[in-house]
Amino acid sequence: MGIANADLSDPALVHAAVLIARVGRLVRQRLEQALAPMGLRSRELVALSYLSGHGPTAQRTLADSLCMDASSIVGLLNDLENSGLVVRERDRNDRRRALVRLSTEGETVMRGVYGSLSALDAELLGELGVSERAAFRRLLARVDSQAQSLGCVSRA
Repeated sequence: MGIANADLSDPALVHAAVLIARVGRLVRQRLEQALAPMGLRSRELVALSYLSGHGPTAQRTLADSLCMDASSIVGLLNDLENSGLVVRERDRNDRRRALVRLSTEGETVMRGVYGSLSALDAELLGELGVSERAAFRRLLARVDSQAQSLGCVSRA
């Protein structure tokens, strides 16, 4: 069923949360497929993208932003550091705090990733015109901002 022919009376399509979950599942599969040749997974991409956009970040801030617990972020960062994509160093202002930043290799990898993401965007948004794509990105950014403001769900 194409976008123009979507039956919005279908209960599965009425709620944004259901649509986002459905699209999210497909996007994750395609994203994993696009990242595989670069040796990356989507969870690594999310961390690298955050660091690319925010610069050096406290490890705890990164964990909070990605809704990850301390042990999970350590494992993720160990993998990224072992791959040479990130560097962890002590904060000069607070030696107890670790800062994480992209390495030079991480920056290079991210430039390649952005090319793959552009191709994936074109595939996923192919039925939308240029102005519709821009509007969709703006709306999606607003939804993302709202979702981020709600915070992470505790797993306790």
